[in-house]
Amino acid sequence: VLFRSDAVSGETVGGHGGSFGFTIGQRRGLHLQRPAPGGEPRYVLSIEPKTNTVVVGPGELLDADEVIADRPLWTLGSAPGERFDCDVQLRAHGLVSAATVSVGTGITARLHTPQRGVAAGQALVMYDGDTVLGSATIASARRATVRS
Repeated sequence: VLFRSDAVSGETVGGHGGSFGFTIGQRRGLHLQRPAPGGEPRYVLSIEPKTNTVVVGPGELLDADEVIADRPLWTLGSAPGERFDCDVQLRAHGLVSAATVSVGTGITARLHTPQRGVAAGQALVMYDGDTVLGSATIASARRATVRS
């Protein structure tokens, strides 16, 4: 059972007793045996339960601006369109962000401002003002664009 510093280096930095004990964005209690080269903190970036692997790395890799979700439930019975702008909330009591949503076999929400620590299993709730348009279950989140 391994930690990896990040997808780039693949360096093994410690072991653990099971991936079930970690959450995306966790920084404390990782018990890593090798510090980051610059001494910066590492965070849990992803959890792969099938392989019992926890991937760790720098905090900025937690920022996501694209969210993929499935199992949508639409308030009016169907999506407001194939592509539309709305506000989204990615977890209970989380930040509300402007997004452009595309509807296909699933939902893709491109966040206008990246959010940190978005995790699979959380809810993606779409709003038009105070009106809930629908919701879906987050399957994955990633940094789709590189901003300077």
